Amino acid sequence: MNLDKFKQAEFERRTAVIPVPGLSAFFDDGQKAELTVQGLTGHEVARARDRAKQNAAIHELVEKIVSEKASSKIQGIQQALGLSDDVPDDLVYRIAVCEFGVASVKLAQEDCVKLADVSPEDFYQITTRILSLTGLGQVPLGESNASGTTSG
Repeated sequence: MNLDKFKQAEFERRTAVIPVPGLSAFFDDGQKAELTVQGLTGHEVARARDRAKQNAAIHELVEKIVSEKASSKIQGIQQALGLSDDVPDDLVYRIAVCEFGVASVKLAQEDCVKLADVSPEDFYQITTRILSLTGLGQVPLGESNASGTTSG
């Protein structure tokens, strides 16, 4: 490996356009029902994994620090954010992947939670493609970023 060449190179994320016809009602007239997604950085992957770890420990922590009355309020907030002991860790991870990897619109965590709830097939297609792009890594500027379009 030519380490000097690697150090001098500038990189860009791989991207792909994902058709989401099931969400077409939420796009403006004349706008294609599609989202642009991008591969994650190492930092974003670590943050997504941390959310899954936090999810696993959150119920125990809540029980230790709050009363029964406050606990139900906190659990409601956790569920709205997709963080609770009854939400699978994989879903928590994918919610973070969605938040960090959708590039064409800025989705907040609660937007990704709602997307997973109301359109699970689209949600899983989107997050699977983001994870695939992440696995391929970034590309040096000037090289093809031909990650392509995923058919609906």
